[in-house]
Formats: sequence, C-alpha cells, structure tokens
Amino acid sequence: MKKRLIKVGVLAAVFIAALVISSMVINSGTDDEIVDMGSPTLPRVSFTVGNTEVNPLFGYVQDMDVTAMRDTITPLGAGGSLTVNIEENGNEISDISYEVYSLDGEDKYTEGKADVPDEDGQASLQIGNILSDEVREAVLKVILTTGDETVSYYTRIAEPTDLTTQKCLAYAVDFHDKAINKEGTEDLQSHLEPNEESDNTTYQTVNIHSDVTHVQWGELSPEIVGDVEWSIKESNTVYTSILAKYQVSCQDENGETALYNVKEFFRVRFLVDTIYLLDYNRDMEQIFEGRTQDFDENGILFGITSPGDIQYETNSDETIAAFVQERNLWLYNGEEDELTEVFSFSDQEGRDMRSKNDQHAVRIISMDDSGNLAFAVYGYMNRGYHEGEVGVGIYYFSTDSNAIEEKAFIPSTKSYAIAADELGKMVYYNHEQSMLHVLADGTLYQIDLDSDDQTVLAENLSEDQYAVSDDGQQMAYQTSGSQADNSEDGTDAARTGICVMNLKSGDTYTIDAADGETLRPLGFINGDFVFGRTRPSDTGMTAAGEEISPMYEIEIRNSKNETEAQYSFEDQNIYTTDILIDGNLLTLNRVVKEGDTYNSTSQEYITNNQERVETSISLETYTTDLKETQVRMTFADGIGSTEPKLIKPGQIASREPLTVTLGGGDSGEKFYVYGMGELVEIYDRAGYAIQKANEVSGVVISSNQQYVWERGNRDLVYSTDASAFGREGNETSLEACERYMERYEAHQINLTGCTLDQVLYVINRGCPVIALIDTDHAVLLTGYTTTDITYIDPNDGESHTVSTSTMEKQTEDSGNVFIGYIS
Repeated sequence: MKKRLIKVGVLAAVFIAALVISSMVINSGTDDEIVDMGSPTLPRVSFTVGNTEVNPLFGYVQDMDVTAMRDTITPLGAGGSLTVNIEENGNEISDISYEVYSLDGEDKYTEGKADVPDEDGQASLQIGNILSDEVREAVLKVILTTGDETVSYYTRIAEPTDLTTQKCLAYAVDFHDKAINKEGTEDLQSHLEPNEESDNTTYQTVNIHSDVTHVQWGELSPEIVGDVEWSIKESNTVYTSILAKYQVSCQDENGETALYNVKEFFRVRFLVDTIYLLDYNRDMEQIFEGRTQDFDENGILFGITSPGDIQYETNSDETIAAFVQERNLWLYNGEEDELTEVFSFSDQEGRDMRSKNDQHAVRIISMDDSGNLAFAVYGYMNRGYHEGEVGVGIYYFSTDSNAIEEKAFIPSTKSYAIAADELGKMVYYNHEQSMLHVLADGTLYQIDLDSDDQTVLAENLSEDQYAVSDDGQQMAYQTSGSQADNSEDGTDAARTGICVMNLKSGDTYTIDAADGETLRPLGFINGDFVFGRTRPSDTGMTAAGEEISPMYEIEIRNSKNETEAQYSFEDQNIYTTDILIDGNLLTLNRVVKEGDTYNSTSQEYITNNQERVETSISLETYTTDLKETQVRMTFADGIGSTEPKLIKPGQIASREPLTVTLGGGDSGEKFYVYGMGELVEIYDRAGYAIQKANEVSGVVISSNQQYVWERGNRDLVYSTDASAFGREGNETSLEACERYMERYEAHQINLTGCTLDQVLYVINRGCPVIALIDTDHAVLLTGYTTTDITYIDPNDGESHTVSTSTMEKQTEDSGNVFIGYIS
C-alpha cells in the first residue's frame, strides 16, 4: 500500500479555488439511448532523438497548467531544432504552432509555427537557442489544429550541451533487447548488483539486484506485441532516466497465451566512454481478459501481477465480486455465472496505443448486494465524451439495465498523477441517496443530484482541519470556529469539535473538544478515526525557529464513536507533531519540550490490530514452475463454472451529467517526488520528500518546478561564495544565519529529518544550508569535500572545517535540523 503522509496542517491537497455548478440535465422522462464509448480520435505526437522515436505524447483539448506538465524531457537538436512525429489518426491537421514557457509558467520564451507535413509525417520546430547554462530547461507546448479544435501536447525541453542522452538511450535499448532475447548474458550480468534486496521468486518486479536469469525472463518466452514506447524522464550532465512501456505475450505450462503490460526503467550514467547502470526496474502485470484459462475450480486467476494493485469489493453474501485489475473494472456473479467488463479504456481488439494510455485509474466507490456499482475514473480520459481531458468521472453501473451512467465530471488542468492525488479521494457518490460530496478549496459541498440542491457543510477548512480515508468513504472535519483567525477580543477562536461522516452509510457522529483544547483530525486506519488534542499553552518554537502546536494526546475511535486507544507521552515532556499511516502501522513523529523549544526525538510505532473478519473470498498467491509467483482471487467454496458468460455494458448517452468546474487556486507549497519514471508521492515538507526520493533514486521538485533535490547529481567537491559573518546585537545564532541568507534572495525550505549527506546536494545548487549543531547553536554550512565540511559559526564569526563524521554526529545529536534555500 502506498504510504500516506498526514502532517500537522496537512492531510491532503486540493488545488481548486471555486466550485461552479455548470449544468445538469437529466431526461428521466425519455428513453435512454445506450451507446458504445467509441474509439480514440485525437492525434498523437512524438520526437526523434538520434535514431530512436521517444516521448509519445497524448493530446489535451484544454489548456493545462504548465507547472504540472513535466512528465518527459526532450533534448533539442543543433541550433535549437526539434523533429516532431505526427500520427494524424484520421484527422486533417491544418496548423502547427508551438510555445515555450519557463518551468514555472510565468514567462513565455518564444513561439512560432511549423509547416504541416504530409499524412503521418514529420514537422520541424525551429525553436532556436533560447536555453543556456542559466536556463537549461523549459516547457514546450505543441499545438495542432484539426477542424475547429485545437489539441495541445507538452514536454520539457533541455539544452543539449554536455548531455549524453543519446548514448544512455542507446544503452537502454541494447539492454532491453539483450534481456528479452536472452542474449549477452555476461554483459548484462556485469551491470547488475544481485543481492537479497530482490525477490528472485517472481517475475512481477525485477530490478538491478535481481539475478540475471530473472532479468532475462527465465523460462518465459516473451514476444513483444506492438511497439516499445521509450520516454526520457530526466536528463542532466550526470545521468539520464528512461522508461520503456510495452506489451508482451507469454505462454504458460498449458500452452495458453496471456498478455502483459510491462514498464522497464533505467537510470544510466555515461562518463568518459563508460556506461554505468545506476538503477534498473521492470514491472510486468498480466492483463485479465475473462477467458476460460483465467479461471480454475478455486477462483479467478490474475497470474503474474501485484496483489496490492488489485482493489475488490464483495456483496454481503459474497456471491458477487467486483475488482479492478490493470485499470479495468470487472464484475463476477457466481450465482448467475456471469462476468461483466464494466469499464475499460483499452481496446483489446484494435490494439490502439491511444486507448492503452495508462495515465488514469479506476476506483470502486461502493457496491450493493445486487452488484450495482458506483465507481470513479480519474486521470486522462483516453476516449469517449471527455477524450483529451483530465479529471474525475463519477459513474453508476446498473445490473438491471446493463448500462453505465455518468453522474458527474470534475475537470482538472493538472497532470494525471497530480489530479489523482488531489481529487481521486476527495469525491464520493452515494447512489441510494443520489448524493455527491465534493471538497473544493476548503469548502465541503453536499450536492443532491436529483434536485441539484447544494448544501455547504463546512467552509474555510485549512488542510489540517479535515481528513479523508484511503477509500474515500469516510471524512472528518472540524465543525466551527477557526484556528487561524483571531476573534474580536484578540483571542484564538478554536474550532469546537469534529464531525465524522460515513459517506457510504450516511451515518455521522461528532466529537466535542474539552474547554481550552482543539481537536485535530489526522486520518483513518482500518476504518477507525485518528485525531489529536492540542492546547494553546503548549504552543512553542522548533529548533529551526518555526511555531508549532504539538498534540499532547492521540486518540483512535471506532465507527461507533467508541474510544479504541489513547496515547500520551506528556509525562516525559514528549508531544506528537504528525503521523504516518502505512497499512496497519501508525508512526508518531514526536518532539521533546525543553523550555519553550521543541526538539526532535524518537518515533513511536503503533500497530492497529483490527479484528480479523472472516471472508470466503480473498487474494492469495500460488506458484508454478514456469511463471513462479502468481495471484488468484480464491473462493473458499470454489466457483461453479470456469466458463462464465462474458457481458459488456453500454453507456447511457441521453443524460448530461453534472459538471463541476474547478478553477486554479493555491493549495500551498508542495514537493513532488518523481522516481522510476513516475510521480511517486506529494508532500508539504521538503524533508519528507527528500527522504522518499532517496528511497526511490528520484528527484524532488517544488510547486513552481524548481529542483530541490536529486539522487546522485552533485559534485564531489563544492564551495559556495559565502563569507564569514557574526551575530549582531541580541541575535541568536539562528537569526544571524537567516539574516545573512537574505542576500541570496532564495526561498527557504525546511529540511529537518534529512541526513547531512542529503543536504549537500542543496549546497551544491549554490546556497548554503543552516544546520543546528546543538539545540540553540546554528551554523551555516558553506562547502564540502569528500572528507570534510566547511561552515561559518556566527558565534565567533569564523569559518571552520571539520570532518564529515564530526559534523554528522553533531547534527544527528541535534535532531538533523536543517534549513535550506532554493533559488
């Protein structure tokens, strides 16, 4: 399960500024027209680097937020030229233009036009020498006009000087070919680092630590279906990150063929005519197709796949199971011996790569005992009414009519990954009550889809004043007052309680705060609600100079509003700042109070031992000699037939859904972690993001697209131009460091929790870093070598050099408190 961060002040991010109900027309008195979703219609574009076609892009029919469109990077050719490959797909292109923006979207560097090529031809963009050592990246927007519609495509572009992209790409292609063709075993083996970090009992995930047998697909004989699509994710003077996506077919022990989606990631360095493989990861997911070989007497066979990626729901008597596998939603009815492919963007027959775009996800919202389903599709819409848009579609599938009805659509101008994180769990639809709940810009709306009545349940909710469960079925929010706003008499008017809602059942309960305290919703763990208690008297400062209101007690309550557990460490002067929820594990990040200052201390780990619920349907793993570890949905009583009737529903076209238009708003500063070629996680604190990026060999990007941190991309020796300075007047050493850093005109970020080695990258970007070497003693780190650290101590106004190990011990003993700056 993906780890979630619930911070004091942050549970989740919502980027909207307004909620506008644009239209809702439900023609309930007319006959419903049932239609097919239709095939994809938009053109595609890609680019050529060397002799390889790279970065296939899908078109957007609305203007997107430039800062969110960083999925790929394309190096420019000589003189700033770029070759664009255009797949018209039956469209007549009448115009090609382009625009180039700064990474933060604030500046337009240039714009121009290109000649329209012949059908499925190439266009040449003469962008020019707009990039330099100071501006090494920008965002390119390619605009195609077809008929009366414009379609836009986005990629970052890079200054090619000193880049080794072509050599790294050629290496990745060669590695891929050797692996799948079982050639060059010794060569591949020399680039791997096999050890116990890899699980050599499965082909589902293979990485740089796997043995060469698994890298070369073992006894499987994969055959590529369609094209291998190569995307360049990062490219700098140190390394290049590359992602290949493709499909393969493999036969099992019985000669039956299955289709697989494969992602293959490379992080490669080219240095002085030598190639280094820094990281490698290959995931394969078998595509469930509902064929006879996908069943046995025990249940449904998913084959080689990750069980953690399969969401499923059952009805109360467990005769019906709905499941999402590889972005396809299925419904199995054992009593009726029927299998329904409820929703899928992929076009199995046509093999159209546009329909197979994986930049979306499907989530089951709820299912009743008859198998009627409410579900959400969020991300890029591959085909259908919203083709070329990003957003969240709310759908309802009726088993009686065997049809899907779209109930609402919430468009977004962000990329799939960001939109999914910000919106995917913030919308809930209850079909029985015909009620839609939307959290937008701090306002929680309840919308009756039958009457179009809107009710505002809460307003001005900051991000530390609400929480939403992973499945989106539960929500909690503070019910009155405002922590941030002062009342007329100058005292803080704290919110007085928490309302906890079960959106599936409609049940609600409240938790009242005692006098002089505030309740803070934190999250949900296994259906139980977690919240904290704070008091104004406990407000203080961290060692980094930030104001903090830690929680003196953490409480967990069940769905009946009964206390399950309480945790307090106040007798040790220890308080909780925020929590992490990962499956059944609850991690409390804590501080110890020393006077009016809070310093980091050890974490506390709590396991939520939820009582096991007996079920006759479960996901289990099994093994075979050829395919090794696989996944099956096992039915305790078995299944009646291995050849269920396959049904495909239509979509109701005679009803126009509710459209919720979200305007762009400021959701506060965020830090985006990209790794393995994809967005991994979003955090509100740079320190947390850097630690995650270190785990996945990734990068951290700020909200305005500044590079905050990169794994492995720093000089071995570096020194800033900082000069010695001392304290002035009654300044503390921290205040003196912060005053000195004002001359850099850089943005301050909290790096607390990072290691000394991790913050050296920030120094390498040109800005010194403030470090605490004691609870009340701050110094300014100004440079480093492979063995030493140089710093300025404002207490004596001198520059000092100590060993790296000495500085590591000092900063670790002080809680690894660092303050960084990015410009």
